[in-house]
Amino acid sequence: IGDGGRAAARCGGGAVMGSKNLKAIVVRAGRGAATTPLPAEFRALARRAFEQVRDHPNVAGLRDWGTVSLVAIKNQSGDLPARNHQLGQVPWADRIDAAVIARYTRKTKGCFACPIRCGRVTRVESGPHAGDLEGPEYESLDALGPMCWIDDPEVIIHANRLCNDLGLDTISTGVVIALAMECHQRGLLDDPDFSLEWGDVDTVLGLIERIAHRQALGNLLADGARRAAEAIGPEAARYAMHVKGMELPRQEPRVAKGFGLGHATSNRGADHLYALPTIDLASNLEAASRFFPPEIIPALMDPDDETYKPDLVVFSEHYCAVSDALGVCKFTTAETYALFPDDLARGLSALWGREVTAEDLLTAGERIVNLERLYNVRLGLSRTDDRLPTRFTGEPLDVQSFDHSEPTHVARLRDFDRMLARYYQLRGWDENGIPTPETLQRLELDKWIL
Repeated sequence: IGDGGRAAARCGGGAVMGSKNLKAIVVRAGRGAATTPLPAEFRALARRAFEQVRDHPNVAGLRDWGTVSLVAIKNQSGDLPARNHQLGQVPWADRIDAAVIARYTRKTKGCFACPIRCGRVTRVESGPHAGDLEGPEYESLDALGPMCWIDDPEVIIHANRLCNDLGLDTISTGVVIALAMECHQRGLLDDPDFSLEWGDVDTVLGLIERIAHRQALGNLLADGARRAAEAIGPEAARYAMHVKGMELPRQEPRVAKGFGLGHATSNRGADHLYALPTIDLASNLEAASRFFPPEIIPALMDPDDETYKPDLVVFSEHYCAVSDALGVCKFTTAETYALFPDDLARGLSALWGREVTAEDLLTAGERIVNLERLYNVRLGLSRTDDRLPTRFTGEPLDVQSFDHSEPTHVARLRDFDRMLARYYQLRGWDENGIPTPETLQRLELDKWIL
């Protein structure tokens, strides 16, 4: 947990710290610490970038409502995972949406000098779930809400706070509890203390405590969805929503197909922020027109068309790697495109005193992705690990308008293998997902040729 309420929660970093008896890392500048004055041109560009982000229409929802502004939008499209991805919508989204969370919001919060300030500090004033929380963010709200069929915002806020206090990733915690609930639904799992029924508050809150303390069923779930499913039995594997052992973030791959491919190929397991391929879902034609050939844009911008989702993921992974390397918030880059690679390149050019182009930055991003891939290859990962749970490749998903009783359409991943093959081709990797010598030479990574 950093800055009071922001969690660097995924991948078990806290568990690694705990294994080393490391409670916290504190950084404090010493008195008289040397500083180098920033060039005037850089300061002017930074001010311009601040204003550009502040005034950009694509950040308005984040500034006004925070990330929970996504709830209503995603529920309409079928991209609000519920009941362990058996559903992509809930009929009660208006009980947990941004307008409801706003009733609990006491103040907004942002990172230093941020023009968006997407953070929210919420408070439940009284009752069994009383307390303060920085959040909930959308990912936590869905994981601890619709995924477990919890429709009470006060329970979701309390569950989020419990996870923070106990050092648990809200996404993985919600997903592994949903696994237990579906295994119970399928007759594969029971517990003497909790019902494991969908929507049971005591089950969700109780299992959070037991996971943290590795007690009873919590001891099994604490190992994550993949290992828990293996322990429950072979039939449970299909209900474990993970990639490479990391539980899926809160997108529905049969609807958000670029995200689905990105979850599968992400070098650290299912991760919505590794690629963050938003251009099609956000109808961001300006960004699409900058980065892709005009002849593919109509298909690329169709969320249901799988043909060019690999192109979108490859580009977005490069831009996200650049954002991570520079420490620039993705809500200003790959999420909203309030800032383009050209904007970052101009800033770096002014800071370093030499020309840096957008192409230079995106190539650096590509180099990062390939280096990470090589690390995984060394550890034995390959194409067989770039897979989604079979629920997404084998089960259709009904999506409906709540004004009609019948589904408006059926969402499905039609040919995931074809998307993956094109992704490898665009990357310059072989059919097993290993970077080719030619690709590594082009990226000046020759010494890592396998």
